[in-house]
Amino acid sequence: MAKIIVYLGDQERNALLQLAQRELRLPRAQAALIIRQELVRQGMLPMQAHITETASSLEASTGASS
Repeated sequence: MAKIIVYLGDQERNALLQLAQRELRLPRAQAALIIRQELVRQGMLPMQAHITETASSLEASTGASS
């Protein structure tokens, strides 16, 4: 998996942390999900890749397995 560093301002960081907490995700997983959703919305990724990768990311971030 590629690593990308994203610099956020305090307001953006706090909003990301709040959203991640509300959706029971790690902030890193929440950021990845937001990016992936936007790439799907922009037509840069197919919807199926979004569904498959979201499930994989959720399992990796929570330690769950199917």
